[in-house]
Amino acid sequence: MNNLHAMINGQLVLEKDAALGINDLSIVRGYGIFDFFKTIESCPVFFQDNLDRFFHSAKIMDLPIPFSRKELTAQIQAIIKINNIPDSGIKLILTGGYSPDAYTIAKPNLIVTQQPLKINHQQQKEGIKLITYDFQRSIPEAKTIDYTMGIKALKSAKEKGADDVVYMSSGVLTECPRANIFIFNKDNELITPAHNVLKGITRKHLLRIGKELFTVKEQIITYQDLEHAKEVFICSTTKDITPVLEIDSIRYGDSPGEHTKALQKAWKEELRKQIQSFTPVS
Repeated sequence: MNNLHAMINGQLVLEKDAALGINDLSIVRGYGIFDFFKTIESCPVFFQDNLDRFFHSAKIMDLPIPFSRKELTAQIQAIIKINNIPDSGIKLILTGGYSPDAYTIAKPNLIVTQQPLKINHQQQKEGIKLITYDFQRSIPEAKTIDYTMGIKALKSAKEKGADDVVYMSSGVLTECPRANIFIFNKDNELITPAHNVLKGITRKHLLRIGKELFTVKEQIITYQDLEHAKEVFICSTTKDITPVLEIDSIRYGDSPGEHTKALQKAWKEELRKQIQSFTPVS
């Protein structure tokens, strides 16, 4: 799709012509934040939640957003309208700016891009395998552009026949590089790590929806908890609810569990509600 448009600092440009100077802190130091949400049938799903998190991440990282929330919303709406991709992923990127000394934060650059949505439906249906990886992100509450360890760890996962890693620190489970993780324990309680994680938007709404079906808890999850879990799944904007069948050598069955499938059904219903209640901007 060579005619896709993007926004750079409020200016609409062809994506193929979009450019960023090489002295931006995002390039020389990997300093910046981003957020990502999807559109389904042109409905920006949980869009306001993502904007909340984007502004929150910017505050944590001392990056002033050069536009108001209303102005940024208008830019996103313009991108959705001109690109006309009903099912898409929209990314907001805020960089550290053109630093005079390659270290000090300058005026941030704001980028908005849109691409066709890529969902791995096979993994959502059949499940995946993870391995644990010893790592703790330094500022987990901010969605930064630094995925160095996640990218490096993915190679280790693939070499061991796994699809991705899940981080652990001092024996405590935290998150996957691009997803939150949940377990069902022996008492059929739905549990997710409470601390040192990026609190995903899908995670937020699953905590709400899950309470209608199960006892839900946010608390520490240890490796021993993984060993005794009945079911495990990960969740994110693109992964929705993806079952986990194996972590390291711990097996959770040969197919997704009944509790996970019940949540998948409830999640699809929630997405449908979001789409049906959406009023497009003319």
